[in-house]
Amino acid sequence: MDDIDAQRQHADNVPENVQGKRCKQIAETVLRVLLGLADEITVDGRIVAKDLHRIAEAIQKADGPLPAIYAEAQQQCGIAFQRASIEGLRRYHLNRLITQPFATLLDKPEGIERNRLGQLFLAIRMMIGEEEHEGLRTRAEALAELHRGADGIVDWITFHADPEADLILESVLVGIANSFRRNDARRDWFLVVLNASPSAVSVGSTTFTPLKPEDRARFAFTEAHMAHVFGALFASVRRETFFGERLRVFGKRWNVAPDKLFGPLFVDIARYQ
Repeated sequence: MDDIDAQRQHADNVPENVQGKRCKQIAETVLRVLLGLADEITVDGRIVAKDLHRIAEAIQKADGPLPAIYAEAQQQCGIAFQRASIEGLRRYHLNRLITQPFATLLDKPEGIERNRLGQLFLAIRMMIGEEEHEGLRTRAEALAELHRGADGIVDWITFHADPEADLILESVLVGIANSFRRNDARRDWFLVVLNASPSAVSVGSTTFTPLKPEDRARFAFTEAHMAHVFGALFASVRRETFFGERLRVFGKRWNVAPDKLFGPLFVDIARYQ
């Protein structure tokens, strides 16, 4: 193994949680190469300053292995920056939990466009209430921190597999189902919100205005879209998923049978699928 390979191996062994790992790798590699070359021209343990400068200049202009290390480090930094940027967009962890069940419907003709998710999240927040929403958001943030690795990136697979994620989502679904007790009126309100621009949504969560047929006909997000999205969103609480201990625990937690709570909503969903 030559000196450069040795430096590369040393750099790769630096723990991921060391601040500035990539920069540290490059600096260590260059310094070790510089010291190695300096040792070769040292006389009685001494080296002339101008010779040291000459070596440094030669290293900077070298066409040998160092440029390859620079290029590799730059690529790694680019990948790390891209991951960090994507992670930054995922800071709303409750919204990510809500979206996961219908992720396959994003930007699909029968589903929902990504640029309409803001209206969806707004509608859900209004339906479950600000206080409840804030509590669930805080729990989702804490869950994300629990699954955040040393590199600062959340392990989304274990995040979604955590039982706490199921409980948070269940609370969201219960809140929506309770809000939809008056199905027709709430459905019309929901469609108004989903088809409005985010800045134009001002209708309160308790305001129910029946839609005229001509108004509904102009909607891009229709009852059919809503049925597909809600069908996927509520898949985890369908009647056939409850049996034994889960059925007992749910009834104790919410003081209502799941079929009684979610049944009317599933009937409404089936009308438009």
